[in-house]
Amino acid sequence: MRFLVDSSLPRSAAALLRQMGHEAVDARDVGMRSAPDDTVAAHAQRNQQVLITRDFDFADIRNYPPTTSGSWCLSFPTTPPPPRS
Repeated sequence: MRFLVDSSLPRSAAALLRQMGHEAVDARDVGMRSAPDDTVAAHAQRNQQVLITRDFDFADIRNYPPTTSGSWCLSFPTTPPPPRS
């Protein structure tokens, strides 16, 4: 798989994905350290990459509808979720 790791995650995330045999690029390595979300999303779509991010703005389907975004956006919480009962 091809991944774009957003700058909201540590650089080691892309390295880990590469160790697992995937193609992974860190957004900071392609000049998108502080790029707006829509620029990052467009880059991922243009390059057929799955965007991995901690930025919950990408989860807003009003801005990134699943039918037109072209890239899946995976969000990781900054804090662990509460335990299930």
